[in-house]
Amino acid sequence: MAIDSRNRARVGGSGFTFFTFMGQRIALAQQVDYVSPQPVAGPVAIHPMDSMYPVQVITPGAASMGSLTLNLYELYNSKVWDRLGGSAGGDTANPNGVAAATANNILNGAVDIVDVFRRVAARPPQDLNVVKYINPPVIAGQPSVPYKEVYHNCVITDVRDGESITVGTMEVLKQITVGFTHLTRGDTGTPAQAFDANTNAGGGL
Repeated sequence: MAIDSRNRARVGGSGFTFFTFMGQRIALAQQVDYVSPQPVAGPVAIHPMDSMYPVQVITPGAASMGSLTLNLYELYNSKVWDRLGGSAGGDTANPNGVAAATANNILNGAVDIVDVFRRVAARPPQDLNVVKYINPPVIAGQPSVPYKEVYHNCVITDVRDGESITVGTMEVLKQITVGFTHLTRGDTGTPAQAFDANTNAGGGL
């Protein structure tokens, strides 16, 4: 059997996974929590009066929004959102990413959560994509093919900018929550998403 990344357990950290926001790599992320879209309603059992058991279980054909929660290290003289939202097609290959913020960053210099909300709302929804890139390791000298997941129509829904500082505080983490409408994997979505591709509701980058 050939040795490749498909026969190995996935490693989440250590540079094998990274995220971008509007094409700009999200630098200094300590943790990302992903909550998948949930069904808009629970399953329903169709149970006629003359039957001992349900004859059918029906499920909805729609799901609600999903969310990504980013725990980011705060740097001196900047807010964590200053590192989000560079121009699409930005530097996704920069391994450091610390100096990623540019003049094209739509959130650079935002004062508070209201300012963040207003700047995000001013952009077309199709511009606000988060992409998760997975780079499998080289196995037995054979490189593997990277792949990605694209989270579409992203909106920043919450920013936890508070803090509690004591003499022993060695790191300062801030939390940003991003909601999204749907995702595609490897530029492939559901048939409904593919059908709506012309309206920027489906497809990949």
